[in-house]
Order: sequence, then structure tokens, then C-alpha cells
Amino acid sequence: MNYDEGHDVLPDEDETYLDPSAALDIIPDDGNEEDHPMSDLSDNDEDQHADANVDAEEDEEIDMSNNSLTYFDKHTDSIFLVGAHPKVPLVVTGGGDDTGYVWTSNSVPPKLVTQLSGHTDSLVTGGFSPDGEWLVTGGMDGRVRIWRSRARGQKWEFRDSVEEVEEVTWVAFHPTQPLFAFGASNGSAWVYSLLPKFEHLSVLYGHSGSCTAGAFVPAADPAAHGEEQEINLLTISDDGTLISWSIPTGVQNYKISPPQFHYEAPWINLSLHPTGTSVAIGAADGKVAIVGTRTGSIIATVDVLGATGKSDVPEEERSVEGIAWCDVMSVLAVGLVAGVICIFDTGSWRVRRTLEVGEAVTKVEFIPGTVELISSSMDGTVQRWDVRSGEQLWKGTGHSSGVLGFALADNGRTIITASDEGVALIYK
Repeated sequence: MNYDEGHDVLPDEDETYLDPSAALDIIPDDGNEEDHPMSDLSDNDEDQHADANVDAEEDEEIDMSNNSLTYFDKHTDSIFLVGAHPKVPLVVTGGGDDTGYVWTSNSVPPKLVTQLSGHTDSLVTGGFSPDGEWLVTGGMDGRVRIWRSRARGQKWEFRDSVEEVEEVTWVAFHPTQPLFAFGASNGSAWVYSLLPKFEHLSVLYGHSGSCTAGAFVPAADPAAHGEEQEINLLTISDDGTLISWSIPTGVQNYKISPPQFHYEAPWINLSLHPTGTSVAIGAADGKVAIVGTRTGSIIATVDVLGATGKSDVPEEERSVEGIAWCDVMSVLAVGLVAGVICIFDTGSWRVRRTLEVGEAVTKVEFIPGTVELISSSMDGTVQRWDVRSGEQLWKGTGHSSGVLGFALADNGRTIITASDEGVALIYK
């Protein structure tokens, strides 16, 4: 392990617990403008004041269309990664500027905690581990970089780096064990342990196309006394295959190929059912398949737009960009580039309701324990829906370009967006 590569953390300071109910100063206020994402006009610059007065009415109109609480604008290019810490009010973002940041979500303006350096191309995937102790980032440079929490999340210590592939496509953590996996554009997937030491466990080759998404499947049964818990990883590819892997042996539990699906679908994203017993996978051509995770049985396959009667939609608008299961109602939400969200009844696999978003949907996610669905779109908004009635409950505005994704915090009470213009907005 490379523990001598230095720490990408702030200078030592008094430890202060990140209380989710209070806005804390993580970075000492030294008057440096770089410490503050909200830019201020200089008191001594009369020209800037004059320009501000001339444009006051325009600024007021912009503010009126922005219902966010605050924003983070350290990035200089599109934000592709956004994730919320599971225990304290921290956010990680990464983007096309090859840089990541960890910052607070409970202060106005947000406070910078640390800058995540070391990538040489766009930082596109990653996030916090389920226990909040680790942070992993993956980039188009093929690098995966690992940080560990110190001072209860107020400092992040760089621990190691992996560079095995040309381009990283996804990163996923195991839900209960200190493991993570990542996929690559060459079709491979890699699994590493974080504890008791950083260690490579498996390299998995089985796809002929890009490995586009992956997820660990929760164990069906607890391990017997003295035995190791089974670990299974699902991966999909744009070559039309889905594979279940046993970790750390790397043996395939099963592989589903296009002939078994009865078509060659370029699978690009997946979503595990809350119980872990089934997985929904979505394709760039608008297909969705439901597969039992234990045996690989195909439960259902659906042409999403065909099921809504919109079979004349152009091929480039059919792509499935978001899939989400509801944990309190038997429905599955599927968001498409065509600007619609289809709500499927998971008993009949028929469309129960169609939500008209307008422009391309980029992500969908249910607020846990509710029937409320959050969606983001290339029209620059995020929206909250009641999937029972199809009613739009709320709309978040303020972005000048598309919202590429979002993260939920505080049990869905806080929404943090990632936008094409390089700004993250916080809505509460």
C-alpha cells in the first residue's frame, strides 16, 4: 500500500463533530475568497458596484427562478459525481475539471473540507462507503483513488491508488463488508478489500464490451458459524450480457447472454430490488429486463416505450437513464431520454402511469419509505412526484443547464444536484 503519497487534507485544527442539525465551520475563516464558494464583490471596487446596480433587475429575475437554499461552485467544468455521506452532512462531487471536493451541506454557503486531487481526466464515479469511513473516486484516466475519514469526517486521508485500466466506468461498495468493486471500459471488473488491509481480491473478465454497471448482492442467508459469508457481484455490459460472480474466487454463478434475453440489448444501468432478490437492468435501446439474482431466472422483459404506446420515438431518445424500485409500493420507475418516466406495476409489468418531464431524464430515485419519486432532467430542474396520483409535488429550479444527477440526504429532505454548468445546488 502506498501510504507515503501524502495527505490531501486540511491542516490540523481542533476537532469539531459534524452535527447534522448545525452548520459548522470546517475551514478557518481567514478571509481568503477561495475558501468561500459564494463570490462577493469587493467593497472598494466602484466599477463592480456600478455594474451590479445596472443589472440589478436581471439578477432579481434570476434569483426569483432559483428556489435552492445555496450552491457550491468550486468546479470549473461539468459535475459528474455527487454523493452524500450516510451519517454526517458532507457531500462529495467530482467533475470534468479532473478534481473532486468534499464539502458541507448544512452551512450557507457550503464550507470546503478537502480537495481530492490526483486524477488526470474527468472524475466520473465513486462515493462514500455505507459506514462513511471510506471515500473512493474513479476517473476516465483509469485511476481509482481511496481516502479514509479522520476526525469524524472533517479530514480525509489519502490511502492508496489503483491504475489497472484505461477508463473506470463505475464504483460500487458492498453493503455490509469493507469491499468495493469497479468496472472498466475494457469489460473487466475488479474487487478490493479495504480492511484489515487494502488488498486486491479478484479481477473478472467475462464481457466483450464495456462493463457499464455493477452491484454487490446481499447474501441470501447469514453465514454459518465458522464459515465465510458468501459474496456475489452482478455486472452488466453493452454487449448484452449480465454475469453473477462469486467473490473472491471469480467463478461465474451464471451468465445471461442475448439469446436468453431473446435480443441483444446494450445494458447500461441497473437497480437492485430493496430485498436484493431481483435486479432491473436498462438498455440504451429502451429495453428493461427483470432478473432473479439467486438463479439468474428472467422474470420479465419490457420494451418501455412500446408498453406506453409510444413506439415511434427515435432510437436516440429511447435510452433508459434511470431505474428505481419503491420500497413501500410494488412499482418500478424507469426514466428515459425521451423525457418521460414510466411507472410499472411489478405484479403485471404493465405501465401504471406515465410522468411527462419534458426533456431527457438523467436519474430517478425514491425517497426511502415513501411513494415520492425524485427525478432530474436536462431541462435544468429536479422534481418530486407522487407516483400514486402522478402529481408533481415540487420543482427545483436554478440551474442554467442540464442536471446530470443528484444525491439525497436527511432521509430525502435534502437534495444536492450535479449540473452540466459545474454548479451543485442544495434544496431543502
